[in-house]
This record gives sequence, structure tokens and C-alpha cells, in this order.
Amino acid sequence: LRRYADRLNQRVEADGIAASTAQMYYNVVSGFLGYCVRDGVLSQNPALTDRAREPLPRDDEDRTQQFWTPEVRQQLVEYTNDRACEAIEADGLDATQAVQDRAFIHVLAYTGVRGAEVFRVSGDDRSGRQGLTWERVDTDSWTFRVWGKSQSWEDVSVLEQAREAIRQWKRVQNPPTDEWPVFPTGHAPSKYAAVRDARDDADTLLDGGDVDEVLHELEIAPPAITTHGARRVLARIAEDAGVDVDGEKPKLHGARRGLGDALFREDRGLASDILRHSSLSVTKEAYSHIDASERGETASRLLDE
Repeated sequence: LRRYADRLNQRVEADGIAASTAQMYYNVVSGFLGYCVRDGVLSQNPALTDRAREPLPRDDEDRTQQFWTPEVRQQLVEYTNDRACEAIEADGLDATQAVQDRAFIHVLAYTGVRGAEVFRVSGDDRSGRQGLTWERVDTDSWTFRVWGKSQSWEDVSVLEQAREAIRQWKRVQNPPTDEWPVFPTGHAPSKYAAVRDARDDADTLLDGGDVDEVLHELEIAPPAITTHGARRVLARIAEDAGVDVDGEKPKLHGARRGLGDALFREDRGLASDILRHSSLSVTKEAYSHIDASERGETASRLLDE
């Protein structure tokens, strides 16, 4: 039960479900176990213990209210732009890390994707939760095809500000197949495991060889980076750039909320479309603080007239 609670918490952290939904799922299981106690099958309900419930996200916590301000977005974008330019000038197409970091930040800042839509979700075997691959990146229409929160395939609009960073990353990465993840894992054991799963002679191939070269030459796609790994990458970039959000590390979902905040102030309908909300009312509820602020300004002007 503790592992189940932890798994639910991971799904909340990956923006897959709301904290209230996680609580509901857990309570359904707890209710069934309570029935088992009443029916004499169990002596006690293990779901009610503090140890089991400890990892559960609390639904009274506001986990998604952090948002990247325009200043935070600009700082992160400019920092990764500068680092990528320096690395390319020094190393050319070998400037892998800096160019990948740049694409990583630009995708977060200028698409409004959820973390679980582009990074791999641990423990979720569905194809749409294995990370974004190049076959689902359309550079003609500039869209991503992702498995959305609606539990269906959705098209993400890629804003023009992100496109060159993505183009440049693809040139540097040079993926041998379209099944290659846009953001592959940096976890060496996972890459070695991918080779061993694909080839019986993996040990011979890997003996003294570079695992990344083996993957590339044999066209064995490595796993994508996980949402947990992506949070670590974002924390590293933000620390190196000297960027924080109200004293906290920037969060993946903060990029989505920050983009939504900027768009909502200009065009409610466009914000709803870019964020792929089910309705405009969902968008207005998410950014109700802006409506409230603007109503207050309007009312103040009316009273002054």
C-alpha cells in the first residue's frame, strides 16, 4: 500500500493526475480493504496506517501554482542560448549537452507541454508515456503528438521561439531512427540494459566500447529521460544560471503555467487552445486570479469616474 501511495504521488508530480484524484484512487482501495475487514477476511485495514499513507500527496496542497515569470523564462532561455553558442563554437556537432539543455528549456518554455507528455513516466508502460520521439515531432506543421491528460492523442503547438533550438538539437543528436527519443536518458545502466535487451551478443559489443556509440550504430533507441530525471536537469540548469522562483527551484509545470499566464492576459481563447484545456471555463478557473485582478482594476476606474 505504501508503494501504491508512492506511485500515485509520482503520477501527481508528473502532472498525470491531480492530488485529489490520487486521494480518490487510494480511498477506493482502502474502502475495499475496509469491506474485507468487516467480512472477516482481514484483521485490519493496512491502507489506514500512517506508514502506508505517508507518501500520498495532500489534496489541500497547491502543487501547480508556481509559474515561470517572463523574467525567469527569459533568464533560462538566454542562459542556455549563450552556453549552446559557446559550445558549438568550441566543439561543433560534439556540443551535445549544451545544445540538448537549450532544446530542453525551449520546449518547456514555449510549448505548454506537461512533463509526462514529453518525458518517460516510470512504471507506466503505455506508449504515450515513454517519452517524446522524433516520429511524433512534425517540423512542417511544428507540432508534437503527445498522449494528453485527456487520455487521448493530442497535438501540441510549438511556438516559433522554440523551433531553432529543436532543429539545432536534432542536427547535433543526429538520431539514426525516428523512434529515437528527443530527450534520451543519461542513466548509463538503462542504456546498457537497452543494448542487452536488443542483442544476444551485447556483452561482446559493449566490451571496451562506448554505449552511446553502440546504440547509435546498431539503431537501438535508448529510453527517454524520466520525469524525475527531467526535474534534476531543470534544477541543474537553474542553479548554474542562478535562477529561482520565489526562492524555490523552477518546476516543470511552472513553465506551462507561466506560458498560460502570459497568453491568458492577452487572449483567453488562445491560452485555452495552446494549453489544450477541455474548455475555456477550465482555463478561466486555472487563471481566475487574473480575472479577479482585472475586475478589481475595472471597478476601481468606475468608482473614480
